[in-house]
Amino acid sequence: MRGSRIEEVHTAACAAVGTTTRTSLGEVHPRELGRYSVAVTGSLPGHAGDLAEPLFLSSVLAWGDGPEEQDLLPDGNAADPFAGFDVAGLRLMGGGQRLTFHRDLVPGKPITVDVTLASVDLKEVASGKLLVLVVERCYTDADGLLLECSETFLGREALV
Repeated sequence: MRGSRIEEVHTAACAAVGTTTRTSLGEVHPRELGRYSVAVTGSLPGHAGDLAEPLFLSSVLAWGDGPEEQDLLPDGNAADPFAGFDVAGLRLMGGGQRLTFHRDLVPGKPITVDVTLASVDLKEVASGKLLVLVVERCYTDADGLLLECSETFLGREALV
């Protein structure tokens, strides 16, 4: 007998625990920082893009152009947001972040992010099964560590 979709994703995620993917994000330009600042605070940063708002790096889940519209899940997410296993058929929700800031992000320096699936748990709750994923992201530039972000995602079976 075939298991439920949430059980299939849990099995695939368990196999990916500890896997780290390194991605070069390129340079962050002052225009991007300014746009983020206006979207979040309603105004440009104090020095017009010289420094990033502290949450800039951790607020961006996908740095590339992204998938084509027909490749998106019904909720607008990519089917493989964690680089290693497909979450199609689940509804994902943010479950919180733990952030450690090491230095300010200064535009013009290439940024790299290491993404690790730290842990996976499948819990039985009153309303059914709940998948708990913890993803760790470490952002660095040529001078070292900028930000550590440990983020929890919650997954439920999508309603049909």
